[in-house]
Amino acid sequence: MDSGDLRRLVERIQSLPTLPGSITRITKLLDNPETTANGVGKEIEADQVLSAKVLKLVNSGFYGFSQPISTIPHAMVLLGFEVVKTLVLSTTVLDIMSRSMAGLWQHSLACARTCGIIARHIGLDDPEATSVIGLLHDLGKVVLEEHLVEEFEAVKRIIDEENVLFYEAEERVLGVTHANVAGWLLEKWQLPSNLVEPIMYHHNFHPVRTHANRTAVVHIADILVRAEGYGSGGDSRIPVISEDAMETLDLTMEDIREVMEAMQDEIRDVPR
Repeated sequence: MDSGDLRRLVERIQSLPTLPGSITRITKLLDNPETTANGVGKEIEADQVLSAKVLKLVNSGFYGFSQPISTIPHAMVLLGFEVVKTLVLSTTVLDIMSRSMAGLWQHSLACARTCGIIARHIGLDDPEATSVIGLLHDLGKVVLEEHLVEEFEAVKRIIDEENVLFYEAEERVLGVTHANVAGWLLEKWQLPSNLVEPIMYHHNFHPVRTHANRTAVVHIADILVRAEGYGSGGDSRIPVISEDAMETLDLTMEDIREVMEAMQDEIRDVPR
């Protein structure tokens, strides 16, 4: 299967990227610049199942809010339209993630929180949106596990036998990685490039890309979470942090030390 065939397969998946009825109405509302948080909140709350899923996700720990968020309008005010839209569209995938690869949910949760820590450390705009990127950075693995079972098993065999990184094994089996798969899915959802690009290139950082800052944050957060042993990304290797990513964010090793100290303090509630 070449990459074109694989992309078409991903884009044809119906159980993940689209949900009927209320999802369509909500995404149209979110795309309208005149829509208010209250209006979107009422539409989400009209679907009790979706409302419960979004609130459960918001309160699941990846933002680390000290007080629970009990209403959708409250979530809209705190997180913004794009983040809530992403969460609405992602509820099905994240449900699957929580019961898929052992440790993947914990890894993703810790990556989301670490993205927030780094974003605040460097003064990056909208750390909440950066956190949701961290939460979704490995969603391509969920798609592969659910819909390309034989290929996914082949990837795992290579990892077990040769102790390579997950994305290296994927490239050998599929010619692409879970990051590509996630990017195709997010593009089908019509999410903005500042969410799609960092996920699509978090293993292949390049400083000249449009959203290099956010991509660098996710790249570094993913590696630090691996180093600290939060959950599992499906392999046991720890990649090297890109020097270009460090330079893009103007980070030193002292900054990394401070971020890791903040991780120890702020995400100790995430299971390892």
